[in-house]
Amino acid sequence: MGASELSNQTPDPSPGHEACYIASLDLGTTTLRCFIYDTNVRVLGKAEEKVTLLYPTPERVEMDPEELWEKFLKVINDAISNAGLNPENIRCFGLSTQRATFITWDRRTGETFHNFITWKDIRADYLVKQWNACLTMKTIRFVSSVLYKILRNKRCLAGSVLTFMNIQVNMRLKWVLENDEKVRKLAQEGHVMFGTIDTWLIYKLTEGKIHATDYSNASGTALYDPFIEDWNEFFLKLFKMPRSIFPELRHSVGDWGVCSPKFFGVPVPITAVVSDQGASLFGSCGFQRGDVKVSLGTGAFLDVNTGNKAHASVKGIYPVHGWKDKEGLIHMAEASSNDNGTVIEWGKQIGLYDNASVTSEMANSVKGPNTVFFIPAFQGIQAPLNDARATGGFLGLSADTSRAHMVRAMLESLAFRIYQMYSAMLKEADYDLLHLRVDGGVAQNDFLMQMIATLTGKKLERPKSIDVSALGCAFLAGMGAGIWKSRAELIPLRQVERVFYPQMDLQPQLLGQMKEWERALQRFTKWHTKSSLNKAKS
Repeated sequence: MGASELSNQTPDPSPGHEACYIASLDLGTTTLRCFIYDTNVRVLGKAEEKVTLLYPTPERVEMDPEELWEKFLKVINDAISNAGLNPENIRCFGLSTQRATFITWDRRTGETFHNFITWKDIRADYLVKQWNACLTMKTIRFVSSVLYKILRNKRCLAGSVLTFMNIQVNMRLKWVLENDEKVRKLAQEGHVMFGTIDTWLIYKLTEGKIHATDYSNASGTALYDPFIEDWNEFFLKLFKMPRSIFPELRHSVGDWGVCSPKFFGVPVPITAVVSDQGASLFGSCGFQRGDVKVSLGTGAFLDVNTGNKAHASVKGIYPVHGWKDKEGLIHMAEASSNDNGTVIEWGKQIGLYDNASVTSEMANSVKGPNTVFFIPAFQGIQAPLNDARATGGFLGLSADTSRAHMVRAMLESLAFRIYQMYSAMLKEADYDLLHLRVDGGVAQNDFLMQMIATLTGKKLERPKSIDVSALGCAFLAGMGAGIWKSRAELIPLRQVERVFYPQMDLQPQLLGQMKEWERALQRFTKWHTKSSLNKAKS
């Protein structure tokens, strides 16, 4: 039985029954999911709530903290109830969250100063452009490049190509401090707390006893330096951000306090806090340096375990952390593509198909190489091209082009984007890329999976449970509670639904087709002018 299936075993929910179940909550951009696992990582119960995104102005994307908190507590209680258990039966709790969404609140009262400002928010766009073009940043890049040539230090290499983006916390937090006089004044007086979603939820669960984040969530803020494994004092001073507002850094696994009894009736220990992408790599058991995990959801994330060293890139592949446990801190190199599941959903919206489940069959119905190409750039093209001005669309349409040709072109484009990121990583890595594992809703598409396996020349493993972030978080929480003593004990618990083997006889044809796709891609780059891009964002 897979971890995504509900166990047929009925647990004993009596208060005296041993507390041996794990509650794992995964909070994404659009959904909150809580799973109750047993020690064989079978799902006994689960619950889900939609995350409400607020759009007070076109450039702002927020979440109401009180609504999120209510849904957070509800989804945990519902999952426990659906598992036929009582809160007394829960041995430990783990939390996996999206990164780069943050809030600030009053250290004295706990009152929030504003809504959560999400990673999709672009209110600080003018600051991003201003700082990227300023003399200070040009000097930092120049000095870093000179130092890299002399010292060959990877931290200097990263500094030589450093640019800020809207997706990062730094400029959005600076925007708050510049535009909210109350927050700025209280921050200077030491009365402000800052935190990403995990930090605020832990603060609430422990009734203000803990103001902390783990290394994986901190690494996604761009206010943290993965090379020195601490908050970046240089940029905090440069941006005039008091160090006092930032949370303590903690291991992903360990003592995170207990959920106050006022919420669940009993004090449930919190034993893991981790970012969603770090949890996903852990859930796929990507424990070796060179292990690759590809999450295929709304966007696509390719993460590589880089061991105990941060990755320095000139192609827009970012050094972040996966997790930190008693066996050490795991670094990740991460490349992303903003348009993945959005392409599948768009195809449904315009009537190419009624259900995404038929897309694989439609693509396979096209005989021979496809001469229609699609560019998945609704939000520009990310690594390794990093062109925010790129646009999306079809090329090569003719009078006999069918819906199947268009659907196949869309799926092929998603595979080509994954291979682009994979190839960039391959060129920059000084080690072999090993296992290739996938997760996420779009990973259910067999045509896409087979194409990725053939392009990379690697066997590709798809798990029985697509909720790998929740599974990884449960693994970490269980380690924190002493259920498992090491990462090695978890490997036998991971269950694979299907392995896709590369069709090496077809690889030359696919790589040739990708060259044609890349030629088509060049027609779609630098399409938007600065004014049209700003209009599109609005």
